[in-house]
Amino acid sequence: MHRLLPISFVTAALAAASSAPAQADCTCRALGRVFEQGQAVCLSTPSGPRIATCGMVLNNSAWEFSQAPCVSSQVLPQRRPAIAHGEHDQDKS
Repeated sequence: MHRLLPISFVTAALAAASSAPAQADCTCRALGRVFEQGQAVCLSTPSGPRIATCGMVLNNSAWEFSQAPCVSSQVLPQRRPAIAHGEHDQDKS
């Protein structure tokens, strides 16, 4: 019996040392995509579009919203130059 006791301690110590703590692969999802922790994206909120960062809250992945609005740009359509009425007549001669 005394021989089994040290073997059980060694076995338990080896099992504890070899097993790494379980790490969850926590991600956030939005807009049909998966985001890693620390990544930021522009998401719609009732206050308008806001920058959200993927993080952890109470051991769960969650979006943390900032008060900063998203920076966006818009491409305006190019205006065509107006053609004077007399230009068409001059080209035909």
